[in-house]
Amino acid sequence: MYAYFPSCNFTKASPQTSKKVRQYLADVHGIRTIGCCRPGHKKLSEGEIPLTICQSCSAIIRENTGVEDVSIFQFLNEDSRFPWPDYHGEEITLQDCWRAEGKHELHEAVRSILRKMNMKVVELEENRDKSRFCGVFRYNPMQEANIQIAPHYFVDHMEGKLEFHTPKEQQVLMEENGKRYDTERVAVYCNSCLRGLIQGKVNGIHVMDLMFPENV
Repeated sequence: MYAYFPSCNFTKASPQTSKKVRQYLADVHGIRTIGCCRPGHKKLSEGEIPLTICQSCSAIIRENTGVEDVSIFQFLNEDSRFPWPDYHGEEITLQDCWRAEGKHELHEAVRSILRKMNMKVVELEENRDKSRFCGVFRYNPMQEANIQIAPHYFVDHMEGKLEFHTPKEQQVLMEENGKRYDTERVAVYCNSCLRGLIQGKVNGIHVMDLMFPENV
């Protein structure tokens, strides 16, 4: 059985979509939502598989439980009962997340989901494991709370990978990044990536918001 961690950041950014996801998982699959990963990882029952929507949640749960999570996108991609909306062939750029490096099943699932919604995926040259984008995540020191709860990931794993920049420099970097996209909308599956796109004045949208549109 699975248990879902909805991500505090995603829930804050997309409260209605987050509610729809939790309700769908409960009604259709009988999957419970635990809540915030920080205290919530302790509530996992033996044998439960954590479903995550956030790269930080994934890292915190893996480091503190030793249990490998499954992306909600992987789960829903294989869901024969999911009511896929139709976007009528819209071309949309997919911005991969730097922190999803090595998560090939996630890369494939997100692309499959976009195709199932009748969208044409426009690939960037720096895609999948080649992506170096995660909004401004790499440009700031790691939060102390993250360091305390998952030092292997937020300290050891990040060593040599961060590039500190001032807020002004970060704004310039996000706006420069925004010039890479040719489509009207850019899809992401990461909270930090979405904030970075918006900061760079890009019309970004979370894949989960595409899956659970407002008018449905």
